[in-house]
Amino acid sequence: MAAPMKQIVQSTIKKSIQPLLVRGYAHASGSGGISFELNETQQEFQALARKFCREEIIPVAAEHDRTGEYPWGIVKKAHELGLINGHIPASVGGLELSVFDGCLVAEELAYGCTGIMTALEASGLGVSSFFSS
Repeated sequence: MAAPMKQIVQSTIKKSIQPLLVRGYAHASGSGGISFELNETQQEFQALARKFCREEIIPVAAEHDRTGEYPWGIVKKAHELGLINGHIPASVGGLELSVFDGCLVAEELAYGCTGIMTALEASGLGVSSFFSS
């Protein structure tokens, strides 16, 4: 009875991990296991978002919190760099980033100011329904 149970568990694990590999959330390591290290593209997006946060968000975050002014300048700069709306399909000119990639960028932006990050991320809510299947 132990052998069939082991096969069921292995099959279930394989089925749950395979989609992660296909979608780029994880990749197979050289040792035959799963690696959750960021790939080169993800590292570049993370570095870009971190730099943007340090140079554009952190210096003005307190002022925006104090005044309540909407961060239009930051939104425009983030859009130009591809840091927002990355989920838009490539077929219509988007980057078609994965959910994980979007979270990676959002995490870096939120470090500087969660309010400004929300303003940046909320713009994607309006377009998401156009690309749902």
